[in-house]
Amino acid sequence: MVTSKAPVLFGEVNLHVIYKDELAMDVYFPTRQVYDQSPVILYFHGGAWIGGSKAIINANRFNDAVNTLREKGYTFVCPDYTLARQGQPPFPKSIQDAHAALRWIETNAAKHNIDLNNVGVIGESAGAHIAMMMTFADAQIVDEAPTIIKIRYLIDVYGPSNLHGIYHMPTLDSLNKILNQFPESIQNHLDIAELMFGFDPKKDTLRANLYMDQYSPVNYVSNKTPPVLMIHGDNDHIVPFGQSVELEKILKNNSVKHDLIKLSHVDHAFRGITDEQKAGFQQVMIRFVSDHYQDTLNNL
Repeated sequence: MVTSKAPVLFGEVNLHVIYKDELAMDVYFPTRQVYDQSPVILYFHGGAWIGGSKAIINANRFNDAVNTLREKGYTFVCPDYTLARQGQPPFPKSIQDAHAALRWIETNAAKHNIDLNNVGVIGESAGAHIAMMMTFADAQIVDEAPTIIKIRYLIDVYGPSNLHGIYHMPTLDSLNKILNQFPESIQNHLDIAELMFGFDPKKDTLRANLYMDQYSPVNYVSNKTPPVLMIHGDNDHIVPFGQSVELEKILKNNSVKHDLIKLSHVDHAFRGITDEQKAGFQQVMIRFVSDHYQDTLNNL
């Protein structure tokens, strides 16, 4: 593996490329040309649907994997997406943004020498939920037109697969504990439930249940779902490990190729992870991506 430099610090990078309205993405091109056309990985950041940034890919969580894949000829596309604010929930807009990012890849493939036959997705936490919804569900679910791109694989890093489990205790309490660390002036304007739904779910439980059903990725898994790699700590207090266990069962029932990497004693955002665990799961990520490359073009 290459050393753990932040991806933005070397190689060819296009920052803040506008892809929809005022939304921007960062594009990290390969640091070595391996293919006639570059396979691409679309990355969605986390942040509980209320925060976070595309720049978080530069945090040292799986930099070795990102850098190694760039060295192997891969392009990373990292978009920002619509975040929840008072009165406006994150869905469907954030999922529509994901499809818009996919359309940008399709439209700009020739310009940036991208291989549309080899597009994969990585999502982290809330970004993994968005990645799963974009990959599992038909684009029409969020009133989007499909692209010609067929996602070849998805890497789900501690992502919420069933919103019912996120809304109900104790996960919501855990999220609110995080919000309690903010200044009181900010806390007074943040209610994770109302931000997530756009309304008070306790006052309209039927509407809330329909909303959670509509935007839970587990409800869209089918035998056409591409291979999925899940990476999750079994001590996750924000997105319970059971979310990945449930998804794994549904993937298995639909005969979808998958693997679940359980990180023992590891919390959300890889808190408590050992160097050995960190190196190990990144090697699995690299191998998973490499294994699902479709050789439709001649290598250089």
